[in-house]
Amino acid sequence: MRNFQQELTIFTAKGATGTGLAHKVEDFQHVLLTLSSASNANFTIKFQASNSDTCPDFSSAQSVTNRWDYIQVKDLQSGSAIGGDTGVAFAGTDDVRLFEVNSSGQTWICATITARSAGTVTLTAKPFSNG
Repeated sequence: MRNFQQELTIFTAKGATGTGLAHKVEDFQHVLLTLSSASNANFTIKFQASNSDTCPDFSSAQSVTNRWDYIQVKDLQSGSAIGGDTGVAFAGTDDVRLFEVNSSGQTWICATITARSAGTVTLTAKPFSNG
């Protein structure tokens, strides 16, 4: 039987660079991400995770006391892996993209828009386990 959590919002129509809302996902093996854009969006987004007991500040630099990293995601359209330090770039063409995160062992998940010149970004997460 699968264990699902309701959809979690990280960004809603965000029109600037910055970090979204972090969510606790430690009870789930996987997280499905839905990334959508509007208004000829041009941005790069990077996905983040942490296994710290307390939520790190994903908007601040990584450190011994602020432990997080950019993580790889799997593009569910092509099956290709997208490196965490690379992220996903939209270049003026709006789209809806689906990704999977292997979140086994991760406690927190988040995302940061690192570059943006146009449009808005919405990102949701759907945690689940196969158990």
